[in-house]
Amino acid sequence: MASKVENRRELILEGNLWKVIMVLAVPVAINDLILGFYNLIDAFFVASIGTMEIAAITFVGPLNMFVQAISVGLGVGGTNLIAREIGKKDYDKAKNVSMQLLIISTMLGILIAMVAFIFSKQILVAASATEGIMELSDIYFKLTVLSSPFVFINSAYISIKRAEGDTLKTMRLNMISMGIKVIFTYIMIYHLNMGIKSLAISTIIGTMFVSCYGFYDLFIRESLVKLSFANFKFTKQVLVALFIISIPIIIEKSSISFSFIVMNKYVIGYSEKVMAGYGITNRINTLFFALVTGFGTGLSPIISQNLAIKQEKRVLKAIRNTFIITISISVILISIVLPLRYALAGLFANGDSEVLYHTVNAMGVYSISVIPWALFQVTNGVFQGTGQTHYNMIISIMRIYCFRLPIVIALTKFTNLAEYSIWYGMLFSNILTGVFALILYFKNRNKLRLVGEKN
Repeated sequence: MASKVENRRELILEGNLWKVIMVLAVPVAINDLILGFYNLIDAFFVASIGTMEIAAITFVGPLNMFVQAISVGLGVGGTNLIAREIGKKDYDKAKNVSMQLLIISTMLGILIAMVAFIFSKQILVAASATEGIMELSDIYFKLTVLSSPFVFINSAYISIKRAEGDTLKTMRLNMISMGIKVIFTYIMIYHLNMGIKSLAISTIIGTMFVSCYGFYDLFIRESLVKLSFANFKFTKQVLVALFIISIPIIIEKSSISFSFIVMNKYVIGYSEKVMAGYGITNRINTLFFALVTGFGTGLSPIISQNLAIKQEKRVLKAIRNTFIITISISVILISIVLPLRYALAGLFANGDSEVLYHTVNAMGVYSISVIPWALFQVTNGVFQGTGQTHYNMIISIMRIYCFRLPIVIALTKFTNLAEYSIWYGMLFSNILTGVFALILYFKNRNKLRLVGEKN
């Protein structure tokens, strides 16, 4: 076990960079792809229940993202700090950081689950839920937030494994988890007639499975970074560093989630069927957007470990190679997806011609933004790897509050585009974000450094 951590460290610091990127990024990309497939299967199951159910889970989605934003931010900060110590071969400190990340994540997950469950209806009313979807949304939201403690634990566990460079294990684990979710969802929908509750309950079961295995892997299996509660204590230095890196990501992710909550208000203003088409399109897009997102995530530990031992030229080469890979993948993907959009949309419209119409139109407009999305995700991985997460926060805030919402509001109020205002708003904001992210990267590419460490 110990040699695996060392071998991955050696590969990251000395191996062929094309191989390193593929070894680290492909499992993450496949993991995200599996999640995307699950979301599609999820949508397929829900479509068999009804249009209002699709609208309800689409409406609740950003609220769940908002709840989980803290876990994502802590995970990014944890990966960065743990990867630094592994790069320096300080495994004792890597264990200490891992323990602090895990305990903080667990406590916050429990707290957030309690608050969101108790105030579920008030949250939905504040988010502008319509009467038509309120009851379904309340059921779904209350049940999904109960999985928050497990989501937070899993995020910490995955962050620790990514810091080690072990992205393959988490990919396999999530594949099993998704399989469990699909099986339980199928049984509960088609044999127990439990409706929309099925999706939330199966999510709790799947995330619980990952958490149980994560504790076994971290505390029982032998490893260089095997964790223990013995002699554990919080340290101010680690906590401060963790929150310095995490808070911008938390602000970034929660801002994105909040913007989708605001977007929901405009989308559902056209009709619940537009909301359903919007939700189906986002789930289809997530499937292939996930591939390029995985490469940005996989790039992060490569940057952290190499900068920890001052290998700046290797870092720049890794970034260049990742740009080449992700742009190539995004171009190939869009050339395949666009011609198939009618067939893809038809799988989830469940014979509803109005939902099919909106889905096909939405895909035809803003699915092509996977190309600028690739640029955004690579720069995202760069700044996560250096710990300069405030840049990611700036990019995301620009994307939402300077590009997306103003464009959507302007098109809605001053044109006759109707729901196309949403589709074009999504497209233009992603293009502008990709350009802005690229400019920010080139402006900083010659002064990349790890936050909190001297040059």
